[in-house]
This record gives sequence, C-alpha cells and structure tokens, in this order.
Amino acid sequence: MAKEKERIELRSVDETDNRQSRLFRLHKDAVEEVENLPAVRVGEKLLPEARLEAASKDELKTRSNEPDVGSLIEMSVENEEAQWETPVEAKGLPWGWMALVACAFAAGIIWSLVEVGRSDHRRDGLLDEAKTILEKEKDEEMEAETMIASIEKVVEDFYDSRSVDELLRYVRHPERVKSFMDKHYGDKPPVPMRVRGILSLDPLTIENRATFWMVVCEIEGGGSGQLLVEALSPKLAKVDWETFVCYQPMEWDRFAKERPGGYNGDFRVYVEADNFYSHEFADSELFACFRLTALGGEEVLYGYVNRATPLARKLESLVAENNGQAIPMILSLYVPEGARSKRGVAIRKLVAPRWMFMDSPEVGSE
Repeated sequence: MAKEKERIELRSVDETDNRQSRLFRLHKDAVEEVENLPAVRVGEKLLPEARLEAASKDELKTRSNEPDVGSLIEMSVENEEAQWETPVEAKGLPWGWMALVACAFAAGIIWSLVEVGRSDHRRDGLLDEAKTILEKEKDEEMEAETMIASIEKVVEDFYDSRSVDELLRYVRHPERVKSFMDKHYGDKPPVPMRVRGILSLDPLTIENRATFWMVVCEIEGGGSGQLLVEALSPKLAKVDWETFVCYQPMEWDRFAKERPGGYNGDFRVYVEADNFYSHEFADSELFACFRLTALGGEEVLYGYVNRATPLARKLESLVAENNGQAIPMILSLYVPEGARSKRGVAIRKLVAPRWMFMDSPEVGSE
C-alpha cells in the first residue's frame, strides 16, 4: 500500500530546545568565536502565517524588470571595459634619481672629452718622440759615415807620408813618439805607399773605451797593412804608430844575445808562466818565472820577479786570466851587472798590460 504523501506546511514552534547557538568568523589563518547567542524562537507572535503556493502565469509575465543572462553579460563586459579605460595614475621618477642620472651622464661626457684630449696629447708626444728618434738615428748615421771617411783618409795619408814630420800629423801622442820615430827611421825616411782599398774595419772596445778601430787595408803593388786607429771625434782619427812598427828600445834578438849589463828598457813581449831556474834565479820559492818572446824575434829570455811582491801577483793573475796562453805586455826589463844567467833578466815593472798605451805616459819614458 502506497505511503500517503505528507502535506508540506509551515508550523509554529512553541517549544525549542535549550541549546545555545554559537557564532564563528572564519579568517585566513584562524577561526574566531564571536559570542554565544540564544536560539531564535519562531512562533505566532513573531511571524505571520506563511503559505507556499505556486505563482500564476500572469504573475510570471509581469516580471519584466529582471535582467536576462545576455544583459548581465553585457553589463559585465561594459563594467570591465570601463575599468580598462580608467586612466592609471603614473608614478613620477624621484628628482634625486633624475639628478644622479644627469650627473652620471655629464661625467661620462666630460671623461670622454678629457680622454680624447689626453689621447691627442699622447699621440703628439709619440709623434715628437718618433721624430726625435728618427732625427737622432739620422744624425748617428751621418756621424758614422763621417767617422769612417775620416778613418779611411788618415790611413791613406799615413801610408803616403814621406818624413817623420809628416807622419806626426797622423799619429797618436806625437810629442812622446817623435824621439822614437827619429831612432827607428834614422837616416832612412819612411817610404810612401798608396792604399788601394780598405779590406776590413772593425770596432774595438778597450777598457770600456769604444773609440778604437782595427783597419786592414790593401797596399798598391801587393801586400796588406794593419793599423790600430783611434777615432777621437767623427772628423778626427789618429794612427797608433808604436803598434804599427811594434816599437822596441833595442832590437829584441840583439838584446837577448848581448844582454848588456845594467841596461833597462821597456819591451813589447809575449809573457807565459814557466819553471826555468838557474844561477842567480835558481830559487823557485823566491822567484816567479815567466817565458818572454817578441814579435819577429827568434830568441827566448826568462824574466824573474820576487813572488812576495804585488808585481808577481799581478803578472800571475793576468796570465791565468788568459788561460795560461801567451799574453802581450810592455815590461820594463833589467839586466843585472855581472849576471851569470845567459837568459835570465829581472822584471822591474809592468808598463802596460797590452802593446799600446791608452793615454800617453810621461814624455821620454821608455
């Protein structure tokens, strides 16, 4: 049997339970209880009787003031477009930042201008420096050409000289070597020769002085000559006559054979360490011994010097620095009176550690 449908109606509530209603507010991160409220009593005294009935068709037709869905959509779109069209208030850039940007921009421009000026200055400086270098190189080149020309000229004039007086114009230390020239040439004046050409011209540095040149030239008619030349200036050069003739106060072989007692002279010799001891110079602990030879000579002499003297140590040092090989020197040699040694001579002084003088010694010294 079908269950009867219950009639739906509103009924007044005379009695309610005594439970209290509680009100809560929901927050994002918490729940807040507002207060405890008594339950609302609904009855005849509070509300009129209410009926739930369906509305008639006529009443439905009269509800034309309610918007449909299309109008709601249009209204929504219009409201949004209106919001889009509403101008947004632009926030201006603070004046402090604007001033800072302007200062930075101005500083950049000033720095660029300064750098341009500096680069122009540096460029001008480099150009001036390059110009100076080029001018200096040009001057040095011209100076070298002038010096070479003066060296060639003095060599030609030296070989072409016909007398001692003429030779003195072209030689180093003319006041000192004049007496040596007179002795060397005697009654036979120098024979003039013509230079055909310069074979080589090499610079020499002696005792930190780069003013010397070794010149080898070809002589007309055959043969060659070798000269040591000092360039005193680009336009002035002089020939070292003493090394040209290897000047000796006495012919070496004659001196070695005759060994005149009491004679003292400055000889250009080759010096080597040796151990030949005899007669007056037999004590090897007392004397240092050196073997002496000369350019163009055949005779050999032995020079002795006391080992305890600075002279002996100097000679030993010079020979050792030359790896024990013969080294050219100018030595003052002395033959003792009544010497029994046939080849022994005493070394009195180291006149020069080479066969030429850097500066002229006292006039008249031999």
